[in-house]
Amino acid sequence: MIKIYTDSSYKDGISTHHYFVMKGNKRIKRRTFIGFDESSNKAEATTIIKALQMVLKKGWEGVTLYTDSLVTVFGVKNSKFNNEDFRYITHLLKVTNSDIQWKNRGHYRIKKADTECRKMMRTKLRRVV
Repeated sequence: MIKIYTDSSYKDGISTHHYFVMKGNKRIKRRTFIGFDESSNKAEATTIIKALQMVLKKGWEGVTLYTDSLVTVFGVKNSKFNNEDFRYITHLLKVTNSDIQWKNRGHYRIKKADTECRKMMRTKLRRVV
């Protein structure tokens, strides 16, 4: 079973994103990138969308995606479709036959993704200042 853990950080109009893919107990892929989202919720959604786009591109199905964004999980699972990101995430989950679950931010794998985001944020903010 493939599991993906996601997180993002947001500060002053700059967002950092990280996700990594686990197959069993082995990490098989990871990606960290910078964005310019307008809020932390938008940043979390962007990370999830990018991870699901990768799932679609690879042709994977039945993936479980874990995030610490309760807002996103609630919005997707309760059809809050006034948000275009939630609609798109729902679509990607459907076409890849995948699922999204909430994990507490203290979960050790979510913490790992958070650490990568914060590392990149420190590097990015040093370059800007």
